[in-house]
Amino acid sequence: MLLGVKLFVLCVFLALGLSFVALPIGLTLEFPPADALTLATFYSHLFVFFPTFGVATLCAFYTPACVFTDMYWRYVRHGRLRFGVGLVVVAALSVSLAAWLGSGDERSMFEIAPAALTRDAGDPAGCGATARPACRRLGVLAAANNVREVSQRRIGIADLARSCRVDPLLEPSPAAQRKRFCFASTPLRDGAPLHTDAECCSAQAAFVDAIGEMYREPDQRSLTGRLHHGLLAGKIFFMLVLLVISVLLAAWRKSLDNHYAAYLPGIERGVLIGAAAMVIYPVMSHAFLQSAALLYGTTSEVGYRATAPYFTFTFGAWAMMLLLFFYKRRDKEIETLGRFGGVLAGAVAVFKYDLIIDLFVRGFGSGATAVTLLGLAVAAVFAIVALFVQTFGETFARRIGRGPRGRLP
Repeated sequence: MLLGVKLFVLCVFLALGLSFVALPIGLTLEFPPADALTLATFYSHLFVFFPTFGVATLCAFYTPACVFTDMYWRYVRHGRLRFGVGLVVVAALSVSLAAWLGSGDERSMFEIAPAALTRDAGDPAGCGATARPACRRLGVLAAANNVREVSQRRIGIADLARSCRVDPLLEPSPAAQRKRFCFASTPLRDGAPLHTDAECCSAQAAFVDAIGEMYREPDQRSLTGRLHHGLLAGKIFFMLVLLVISVLLAAWRKSLDNHYAAYLPGIERGVLIGAAAMVIYPVMSHAFLQSAALLYGTTSEVGYRATAPYFTFTFGAWAMMLLLFFYKRRDKEIETLGRFGGVLAGAVAVFKYDLIIDLFVRGFGSGATAVTLLGLAVAAVFAIVALFVQTFGETFARRIGRGPRGRLP
């Protein structure tokens, strides 16, 4: 394998990894510790997933990415041109998707400067301190802390969300008439009043409008929000690259057998570990959607919340494709067992998907504690170290002529 290929992939992956870590670091430096933890866990698909599972996936995909690049550079007809054009297309698509996701009117809480969030006392100002006056909406941080406290008290918050869209073709269900706690307008305390869906939907609309009004003032935008918009294209590029590499390596399986036999164990291990890590993303994404539904409502016409179901379908289909078409070890019993285990895990995920999301909300979403996040970070570091040791161990073995499946031809 060409040294230049290894250095190129290393530089690209290193830049992506640093961008994944930069966002939570920026949040921690800009916001007070308690507020930073509340916002990081609320938006765990950004601030928790990418610095842990995302970085681990980069390490797992290093060998597959190197082989993919080297193969197109040396063995595929017109490979260099096709590789260059494909890289430009993926980069352009990433920038376009990032711009589209950031174009919606619904803004995130971490996009607002800490001082502006601290000054926000709700509507009317100062409401919630006593029973009167009632709040049209709570302050942004107070509402976010409502979600965090409830997420830490119970497993499952989906039943507390409101449906604010009325279907004229259906009679309203009895559930729509039930009064429930409204996170956007009611302080969390004993004996807190309950509200109808219509009342809470009005509070959620006021909550979204308040964040939008603050965001429209440039001096009230946070540095973390600007950093997020600048790095979002890199996260999308990362996901698209994983999809492209996995699909094309599966399609070029015979070429891998002919030219990269010694690398196949590392390729298979990296692709499967990376796929397993990336399957966590849609789960964390839906955990965020559950939390967001309590403050923003359940519907979104544009932006990330509107596209999240498509991300779930894409990564689920991708993981199944890898299990069925890429996992081809020589030991047929292990191959069969691996595929059976993948199908079984998929079946469990389908039938217990709500429970899995509830657990992620509690453990790694809005209900996460500093201890659970620290444990996740430590586990990610150990996984990254193990992957590096394994990768460099195989490289050393190949150099002394004792690779796992012999020398490269």
